[in-house]
Amino acid sequence: MEAFFPERLRDLSEQSIRQSRFTFTGFLTPEEISELQRRRKTLAPFTLFGGAPGTERCIARFGSEEEMGYSVPFPIVCLKISPLSERFSDALTHRDFLGALMHTGIERDRVGDVVVRVNTAYVFAHETIAPFLAENVTRVKNTAVSAGICDEIPEGALFTTVPFEGIAASDRLDCIVGAVHRLSRGAAAELFREQKIFVNGAVCENLSYSVKPGDVISVRGKGKFVFTGIQGSTKKGRAVFTAEIYR
Repeated sequence: MEAFFPERLRDLSEQSIRQSRFTFTGFLTPEEISELQRRRKTLAPFTLFGGAPGTERCIARFGSEEEMGYSVPFPIVCLKISPLSERFSDALTHRDFLGALMHTGIERDRVGDVVVRVNTAYVFAHETIAPFLAENVTRVKNTAVSAGICDEIPEGALFTTVPFEGIAASDRLDCIVGAVHRLSRGAAAELFREQKIFVNGAVCENLSYSVKPGDVISVRGKGKFVFTGIQGSTKKGRAVFTAEIYR
């Protein structure tokens, strides 16, 4: 996280209050969102949105619709990038698409989540940079591609979840994370020490936090899931729980 990030948040917050207008950050990382949440009481009211439900990187909009009496949409559009010929396409990954985007010279905070579905990427981008990307992203790896702004995101094209049932020692966060990602207790504890566990968008360092139904849990580098509850217990008293894992 950049050293001047808290100062940037304060400036945007003060601009919003002083000028009675909405101000926006770029796309924030989970770590930056957690820092923003931690400073909530010292900043102007804000909301977060990444272009669609389930996005990890989000833009923060400072300003209250109730106080201002109007609303301004988030400056986010969705780009669709797909091979010109599927037959001659490489197998393209998230890393390949992100590399092509960064190769254009833009800053990382100009684009949010990059969701790949069968060699096609849906990219959430700031509206000011989207036309530039649509014109300049012509190849991903060795594959010729076309890029354009989506008028409407196809239903089901982005985030999907699959049901999961697991067994854990209890509803403690470290136990649930370990069960979902098949990690030893020590490996799960290391993720907490490295501040790679997020609950509802905020870094969580409390291993013994009792997970609640509806909690969205992200593990940096491993994925995200929604905890849906304890369904019962085994004969040995271990908790049987369910979750929805994002794919």
